[in-house]
Amino acid sequence: GGDKGGLTLTAASKGNVNVQDPATIAALAAAQNIITHGVGNASVDEQIALGYLQVNTGKYKQGMAMFNSLLERDPKLIAAYLGRGTAQALQGNLAAASKDFSAAIEIDPNCSDAWKRRGQTRAALNFDADAIKDLTRASQIAPDHECFHQRGIVYHKMHDYRRGLSDFRKALDMMPTNHVTWNFVGLCENSLGRTREAIIAYERATSVDPGFKEAWANLAQAYRDYGDRLNAEKYFAKALQVDANYTHGYHLRGLAYYGCGEIRLALADFFRGFQIDATDRNCHLMRAVCLHSLGQLRAAVDAYTSLLQVDPQHQCFYQRELCLYLHKTLDKDQMGCNQDYELDPYFKEAYCKRHPTNHPRICNYVTQAGISSKIPDVVLSDTTTSVALRQLVEQSRRFGPLIQLNTRGFLSNLRQHRMCGLSIIHMAQQARAFWRQAPRKGPQKKGKGGDPGEQSDGEFLYFDQKGSSKDNGKAHEYSWRDWIDIAVKWRQVSEPNDPVFWIDLLAPEAFAEGFGLQTPMVTGQMNVIRYYPYFDRALEVVKKLIVDSGACNVHDQRFMLPRSKLDQLQEAKSCHDMWEVMQQGFYVETPCHSIARPGKSMAGTRITLLQKQPDGFDFTIRTPGTPPRWVEMDAEMSHVWRLLQNEARKKEGPDVDKFTELALTFYFYYVNFGPLSRGTAATGYIAFFALMLSIGYEVQCSPPEGTQVDWPAILSPTPTDFVGEVRKWMYPARKATDILDNCPHVAHHCATARRMTEALNVV
Repeated sequence: GGDKGGLTLTAASKGNVNVQDPATIAALAAAQNIITHGVGNASVDEQIALGYLQVNTGKYKQGMAMFNSLLERDPKLIAAYLGRGTAQALQGNLAAASKDFSAAIEIDPNCSDAWKRRGQTRAALNFDADAIKDLTRASQIAPDHECFHQRGIVYHKMHDYRRGLSDFRKALDMMPTNHVTWNFVGLCENSLGRTREAIIAYERATSVDPGFKEAWANLAQAYRDYGDRLNAEKYFAKALQVDANYTHGYHLRGLAYYGCGEIRLALADFFRGFQIDATDRNCHLMRAVCLHSLGQLRAAVDAYTSLLQVDPQHQCFYQRELCLYLHKTLDKDQMGCNQDYELDPYFKEAYCKRHPTNHPRICNYVTQAGISSKIPDVVLSDTTTSVALRQLVEQSRRFGPLIQLNTRGFLSNLRQHRMCGLSIIHMAQQARAFWRQAPRKGPQKKGKGGDPGEQSDGEFLYFDQKGSSKDNGKAHEYSWRDWIDIAVKWRQVSEPNDPVFWIDLLAPEAFAEGFGLQTPMVTGQMNVIRYYPYFDRALEVVKKLIVDSGACNVHDQRFMLPRSKLDQLQEAKSCHDMWEVMQQGFYVETPCHSIARPGKSMAGTRITLLQKQPDGFDFTIRTPGTPPRWVEMDAEMSHVWRLLQNEARKKEGPDVDKFTELALTFYFYYVNFGPLSRGTAATGYIAFFALMLSIGYEVQCSPPEGTQVDWPAILSPTPTDFVGEVRKWMYPARKATDILDNCPHVAHHCATARRMTEALNVV
């Protein structure tokens, strides 16, 4: 039997009958005794065959009428229950279908088809555990491809990818050329974090059926997950060649382009997908996000609003509010405004946590004012008429790629490269100006139109406490946080789809509770492609800390591991092994040794192991942003900032090795601190390059293949350990440069969000 009924005809019989005549087909099938669950009576079997045929051709009512008639004459006719149940299921009457299949099982407990179809029906009803039992019984009675394939689908739906993969492999042993099963193998492999194996499976699926658009799209998506843009583009094109109106294909390719920073290409795909299917909310949302990113704020607000009219609780509410805020501040000097203070803290918390828009925390939120006719959108152009801005964009190309990680899972994002390059130059100019002049409290004076006046462009410190995220706008000396604000503002403007905020300026309750950043190495059954490479190192840190100081359970109670289990602990290689040793969820806290208070140790990050059903674990690093920890880490950052000032202001000039060590120390404490809701690693790395450039040195070196600089920092107890690890590839890449001497001042020429967006939009 197939998916929809039990009628099977041989090739010979099909060639000898008029296939347009159902009665003839049914009669021939009965005569040849090829009716599934037939009774051997030609008349009855002919009616069974005709009923199957009606159901298989979509004539459900006619088919059900025939089966009802048969059951009136014989209430124990299994074929009639199977046929009627199938018709019910295909019409969405799942409870009635399940009842019919149960009746068939009661009559014949060894009827594999009945168990199989009830299993499928129960899965559709979300009774997954019962579905697994039924499909398992079917496979015990008469194992075939469909039993294992269907059970694999249920396991996949339950996120039990290992068991699902095992079933799909068994199904392929019985039917090696089933393209749908190969596609599911790919889905399971990808969900386990085994992207290369997924690619092989999708390739098998497309080789069997070159018209299988979903498999082409999945293949492209796997390459995207791996960080391979060229192959992702190639195979998305294949999917869209198969079906030029494949909305989901346009959405997925649009996301890939967006992840590469190709906002215009992404917009074209989302717009095309939306044209094909105006009800597709994914394309609708991302079209709005692209318009928002490019500064086409009117169209973005319109798109967000129309989506909210369809779904008032849609998460795009948050993006629309940010879009309206950006519109309102588009022409304000960024030196004098700061969205972290100007946006409602409860709104920011709700956006970070993806709360529903009717969440109690934002019940008193006052929405942003609408679009003003007096504020035009950003002019969308591939170039700029400003000579200075064009020069800055060209200079940014020199530094932007430095942020790119040469490791699996990271696409090269051209827009973020631009943001990085401009931010490095901007921060380097500000730091150099700060090193070279006595700092003053309060706003720095500027000439007409923002011109720095008689001071040289590269030595002018653009600073106004009104635009600072520190001290609530009160007068204060230029601090490390004022300087980092530059990178934060660039990050906020460059990526409107990310909630990037200072954690201490979220809702006070969220800050007091300890707003936690979380990065998974393992989640469920998936080894996360980006971060799993640091699993072994993190596991060794965990084992050492457990031996030295024990661990804390989920109730924050510390416990020591019995001595009898220490050998088993040392042998542990996986999450499962660790769970066998510890027998409960736990976390350890890495030490982060202070240089501001020698001999003191602060809480670094928490490495946590929790069980996650089905048959999986969450192995994550979690950084709690609590007020006491914030005070400690802020003091550490301030101390390193003073050391950097002292070194940079030496009359004889800074010692390059000493300054480099301090710049890396600044990065070490910053990423251990984790002060932002998102973007800490990127802004911290930008800060390091900017510090070096501020004393006339560029570091023309991206991290070596497979290296993510923040992980060694987070997993090292002291800045000395961290510096010792990265200096071997970083120090040789330093070289003197005078680029800042002839570079327009970013703070002057990109003073507003409009100019920042224009610079980011230049191709």
